Amino acid sequence: MKVSVIIPTWKAEYYVRPLAEVLWRQTRKPLEIIIIDSSSPDQTAAIAKEMGCRVEVIPQSEFNHGETRNRAARLAKGETLVFMTQDALPVDEFFLQKLIEPIEQGRAVAAYARQIPYPDANPPEAFGRQFNYPAQSHLQTLDQLPQKGFKTFFYSDVASAVRAEVFWAMGGYPDWVIVDEDVYLCAQLLRAGHSVAYSAEARVWHSHNYSLSQQFRRLFDVGVFVSQAGEMLAGAKTSGEGLRFVRHMTTHLAQNGAWGWIVYGWLEAALKFLGYQMGRRHGLLPLPLKRHLSLHRRFWDASS
Repeated sequence: MKVSVIIPTWKAEYYVRPLAEVLWRQTRKPLEIIIIDSSSPDQTAAIAKEMGCRVEVIPQSEFNHGETRNRAARLAKGETLVFMTQDALPVDEFFLQKLIEPIEQGRAVAAYARQIPYPDANPPEAFGRQFNYPAQSHLQTLDQLPQKGFKTFFYSDVASAVRAEVFWAMGGYPDWVIVDEDVYLCAQLLRAGHSVAYSAEARVWHSHNYSLSQQFRRLFDVGVFVSQAGEMLAGAKTSGEGLRFVRHMTTHLAQNGAWGWIVYGWLEAALKFLGYQMGRRHGLLPLPLKRHLSLHRRFWDASS
């Protein structure tokens, strides 16, 4: 399969060169790397062109998590579309090979990679990556929904791959969601009878040391997405997952002597829960408040 790599960028001059370098060194060299840049004021576009990438520049005001990726995907020539974010860096030269392996073998139509926390990740963030991206690969199918709930649809286009023909059969990414266009695509694929693979052997460095405020806002947007997705997420229960995360995180931090981070982790989890619940009920909130609580304020400008 020929592979097209698609990366939306914004102020990414720090990331583009090392990311392109490691992608061109892959054992499964991509057919092309498509950078779709939201008119970055820095050298992102120039560096990407220098690194042999195809660069498409769009107005910043037109960025949308779903449609921007669709726009780049329409330019792609590969049979497999690999979506990445600018701050994800493959751990080794086998990343693409391992990522698309389940697709080439016919075991799945899409796959996503394991995320390894960067060395500077704080302890709760590092644990979160380990919790959500374990060392064992697995397949996700719709019949797991009663047992796994929302985790059935867990999927991340921080580093993911999908067969182009199947991607377009689903209509591409939804262009009307605030975030989690990848989760929605996964739900579509599973409900259409396909399987999705988690490829733990395909590894990328990726983590964020978000502030408490950013975590609240990020989960507010996730809550908004859940309310937007409606029937597509029917049966995807989330109850109990947050408490399970907190229990495991507390044990992990204590075992590793990170005592000072335990209370911080509890506070972070509480704010994420609050943000999520408020996002799910965003219809009760006035538009100015939703803009204030969200990480994606332009979304509310476009939807007003």
